[in-house]
Amino acid sequence: MKPTDSDAFTAAADQCWDSPTTCTELDAPLRLKNDGDVVAAIPYLLGFQPRESIVALVFQANRLITSVRFPIEMGDAPGQLARRIASIDRQFPDADWILAGYSSDRERAVTVIERMSTMIGPTRVLESVYANDGRFWSLSCTVPDCCPPQGRLIDFERSPVAARAVLAGMQVLDSRSDLDASIRPPRGWLGRAAMQRIEDARASIRGMELIEIEQSFTGLVQQGLDNPEAVDPTQAAQMAVMAFYPSARDQALRLLSRPHAQRHVELWRAVAKMTPRDSQPPVLGLLGLAAWVNGDGALQVVCIERAEKVAPHHPLIALLGEINAAAAPPCLWDDLRADLFGEES
Repeated sequence: MKPTDSDAFTAAADQCWDSPTTCTELDAPLRLKNDGDVVAAIPYLLGFQPRESIVALVFQANRLITSVRFPIEMGDAPGQLARRIASIDRQFPDADWILAGYSSDRERAVTVIERMSTMIGPTRVLESVYANDGRFWSLSCTVPDCCPPQGRLIDFERSPVAARAVLAGMQVLDSRSDLDASIRPPRGWLGRAAMQRIEDARASIRGMELIEIEQSFTGLVQQGLDNPEAVDPTQAAQMAVMAFYPSARDQALRLLSRPHAQRHVELWRAVAKMTPRDSQPPVLGLLGLAAWVNGDGALQVVCIERAEKVAPHHPLIALLGEINAAAAPPCLWDDLRADLFGEES
């Protein structure tokens, strides 16, 4: 940032977008005082190290309300880029933006940032930064003592922002592909064994009444939420099969709330990793919704992308797509849950 900039922006624990509201939330506002803090915070906000991306941080009244990753190739499709920005702008029409470009090609990143700045409105873009190979450059500052031509080191070890995030339990994967790998279905003989467990689970519930399936599913979910790591492959297969029933899924969604969303993410991630590819969509739908409520937009999108390869018209996946396209903040789940079930969160 320019050396005259003194305002600090905060990512507070009660924000309702890309920040978990459970054990990983911060107990006080996360202060972003300069562009060094911004580039140190972004990997923790996304959950992975961005590459070939433009990351937008959107603020209202100096409070972070959403962080969004744009693949850099979206800059080659101005119409798609404009629609994505417009969907965020409709949600937060008075917001200010900070843009950070991550790419090995500085010229390309700067071009996309400039295009986005024009679409957003230059006066609303508070700062723009380019980052590559562990260094960053402010695109708005030309003062050599502040922003040298060789850039500045992204110092995660000394950054108070990164230290706060680590202490809060926030983790950073090396890449987005690592995030996808975290929900990859079993393969080879493990996949064949998982498929056999799915067939056994289907056979076991074939004679059950729907109310029995709902009750059994609710019990398994509650047990899994108590200790997600203790879910065994047989239980995972039973949950995956029962999750095909919409009324059973409703029971899981009834249990989902923002304060406990992280537990739901842990549970459904564990189930997804033990579920064969063709049986994953309803599980990925439940995981993706829990990820959204938990403020993990990256995991939400990975669930959508993986599930669409198998069941693109699945209702939960379609709902997740609509939520993502509208840039809907997780706090909307409170109202949606109350409307669906007539209960307060």
